[in-house]
Amino acid sequence: MPYKRLIPIVLLKDGLLVRSQIFKYHQAIGDPIPTIKRLSDWGVDEMILLNIGMTNNFDSRRDDKWHNIGQSNFHNLINKISKFCFAPLSVGGYIRNKTDLKELFNSGADKCIMNTSLFENQSLVEWAVKEYGSQSIVASLDIKRVKSDYKIITNNGTKLLNLSMSEAIEHCLNIGVGEILISSINYDGSTKGYDPYILQNVPSDLKIPIIINSGARYTNHFVEALEKDSIQAVAASNIFYFTELSYPIIKNKINKAVNLLRKSELLSDLINREPKYSEIEKKKLLSKENEGQFFDKKKFDGHLKIKPKYCRRCLYPSLSASPMQFNDEGICMGCNIYEKKSSINEEEFNNRKKALLKIAEQNRSNSNYDCIVSVSGGKDSYYQTHFVKNELNLNPLLVTYNGNNFTEEGWDNLIRMKDVFKCDHIIINPSVDILKKLNKISFVVMGDMNWHNHIGLYTAAPRVAIQYKIPLIFWGEHGYADLCGQFSDEDYPEMNYRERLEHAGRGFDWNFFVGIDDITSKDMFLWKYPSDSEILELDLRQIYLGNYVKWESNNHLKMMIEKYNFKVSDKKFERTYRKGSNLDDIYENGIHDYMKYIKFGYGRCTDHASKDIRAGLISRSEGIKLINSMDHIKSRDLYRWLDYVGMTEKEFDRIADHFRDPRVWTWNEKSGWERDILTTGKEL
Repeated sequence: MPYKRLIPIVLLKDGLLVRSQIFKYHQAIGDPIPTIKRLSDWGVDEMILLNIGMTNNFDSRRDDKWHNIGQSNFHNLINKISKFCFAPLSVGGYIRNKTDLKELFNSGADKCIMNTSLFENQSLVEWAVKEYGSQSIVASLDIKRVKSDYKIITNNGTKLLNLSMSEAIEHCLNIGVGEILISSINYDGSTKGYDPYILQNVPSDLKIPIIINSGARYTNHFVEALEKDSIQAVAASNIFYFTELSYPIIKNKINKAVNLLRKSELLSDLINREPKYSEIEKKKLLSKENEGQFFDKKKFDGHLKIKPKYCRRCLYPSLSASPMQFNDEGICMGCNIYEKKSSINEEEFNNRKKALLKIAEQNRSNSNYDCIVSVSGGKDSYYQTHFVKNELNLNPLLVTYNGNNFTEEGWDNLIRMKDVFKCDHIIINPSVDILKKLNKISFVVMGDMNWHNHIGLYTAAPRVAIQYKIPLIFWGEHGYADLCGQFSDEDYPEMNYRERLEHAGRGFDWNFFVGIDDITSKDMFLWKYPSDSEILELDLRQIYLGNYVKWESNNHLKMMIEKYNFKVSDKKFERTYRKGSNLDDIYENGIHDYMKYIKFGYGRCTDHASKDIRAGLISRSEGIKLINSMDHIKSRDLYRWLDYVGMTEKEFDRIADHFRDPRVWTWNEKSGWERDILTTGKEL
């Protein structure tokens, strides 16, 4: 009996990897390349890439990442990934003519997927079948329930055809395609499993393979479909973004149940998980440190500038540090997800707490500790530990990465935690000499002196978990879900290597720094994430409490002050109005955040004001006044950092200017840097 297939589908919109819900709501996950490489490394049976945007023009929106595709298009992306993707690759979306097909096949596609053209340009599909063979052309059918009927939808789910699924399948067979992918619009992103209508009504006597898609989340969803004789492959998209080692773990679970999938070497030692870095590109990035190298004025003459789109409810711009999508009403997905989470009732949160207790029981450690709580000494760390100790009744080991950036109040809060909560506490203290080098190098390379802190934070707790054999780590809220609505509240994302590398590290892992300024592999030990095999053997899970708990930072701060005498700053921050934020890291509210302003034209005050607007604590007009008074300030902690790494302010400004986005900034010889300022906004 031939093996069936488990196929991850990677959805792309305007160059970003997106999560999809009913073909209508799209939440930006990030860059496609890190996810595609991760899936390829796992030896997936096949991979499908679908461009679901209404254009072939891609824009990755930020230039400070290693995996930056910049201004590109679909076939250029396929050409890039074909150099490291060794799985069979099927691609589709916005294929309009023979040239599109030729470019995709020449760029490395093994199959091309046709949807709208099946019904609006049949001759193109017939030509493709004849030119490349039926085995290379896949028909994509999107089905939607309309009242009591199921009909075919084309044009990215916008055009209804008076055609049933069986009629559409017959049409595809007559054209001569070699395979059919069937997706359910109603079940897209639902996590309810595959659409029962499709499962029950796909004919079992077809001579070509059928792939079923949309809605699968749990093992039984895949198993139910694979047991059907009519279905030769199961596909899913969202589930492969959310958890550590998602594909190999899901595949192993399926095979334990039905043993219908090809066994493969999922964690080969021959595969280099960390990115490979070109020495030529490294030198190019480091060259910004050369005194004579200034920004290119031609890039900032306004020809690349775009009119920023701002959320009509909060203050987030379309060109944001966290990848952002907007709905048809002009509301950002961050507001959208906040509204949905706010509607969750107490009964549902009680159910989520029970689910959390079940996870804790299933992952109970044989060591002296029930779990790890990754803490920085901030208000959220206090709340995490409080919840784990007093609500879940677990005995946690506290783990901290010390990046040498603490405020006086932050360090005091941290040191008191072991006594306040009566917990053991491990603090990882890297060499200050190495920290200084990493501060300077990462600022020059990616405009982020805090790379070491972000990667160190997301590496320390997993390393201790492996060492002490503790299979459960608790984190606070998911930052990108909170800011930009990256996930649905039903997704329950967990911290994982892909997220750590792409979002925390911008595609730069520990091995990038080896060889620069005499840094060795041994020097980078504390930033080396555990191996996949170690994680798989321990079955490590890293839970975000924000997925299970009603999370409101302002309320948590008040509670921690009252219960545990949590200390806030007695001085105002210069770049935000909150006093209890990021006491563990002086630069997060300061010069690190100033670099976000340099890159994107907004800063931490926008983050905080947007959250408080969503929570109903301030109005949008009040938020606009706050951000216009604070986002542009160059904070005084710059001078501490300059002394720390041995750099002048003039050097800092010259290097920082390289990271300005020409879509945001223009250069005026008389007045200097200029950007659009949000001065008015319709209240909602």
